[in-house]
Amino acid sequence: MIKVNLLNDHSVAAPKKQKSQKNQHAVETPQISRIGFAYIAAIIAAAAVLGYMWISSGNAIKAASSENQRLERDLKEMEDLRRQFVELEQKKQERQGRIDTIEKLLDSQKGPVKLMNAVIQAVPQNRNIWLTSLEQAGNGVKVKGETRIPEALPDFMDALKKSGIFAGVDIEIIERHDEISNFSILCANK
Repeated sequence: MIKVNLLNDHSVAAPKKQKSQKNQHAVETPQISRIGFAYIAAIIAAAAVLGYMWISSGNAIKAASSENQRLERDLKEMEDLRRQFVELEQKKQERQGRIDTIEKLLDSQKGPVKLMNAVIQAVPQNRNIWLTSLEQAGNGVKVKGETRIPEALPDFMDALKKSGIFAGVDIEIIERHDEISNFSILCANK
């Protein structure tokens, strides 16, 4: 069966239709607002996460920048210390060179100094002996001098032998002039 409404009055049917549409909208509205709130909450959460990451990356950049500046200062200080170390090392080497030169000079002087000390210590204190020259003569030394007491010469020669520097001590010349005798003694080096 087919029903046909012949009445032109749609007022009765229309309100029913509107009510059902209103009910239909009322039911759909809460679902859309829940989804919208979920989207808004997700956007806010994403914005908060991005904001936190932006702020923390800015802080990390500042920290890295200050660390970089500190490291550059440390590097400059290390370069200054290295430069000072190199300068001090050069001064140390120069001074060590000077010390080595002085030690070589002292070593080269030890022979003559020992020789002079041995001869001076060999001169008898109570006898009148004066040394006039000390010469390097080949493989030895020639000692010349004067004395008022020629008998003191053997004591002087014995003291030269006992010094341990000379292998042999021999008298070369004794010349008598009035009260003074001139002498020359040859001392062979060891």
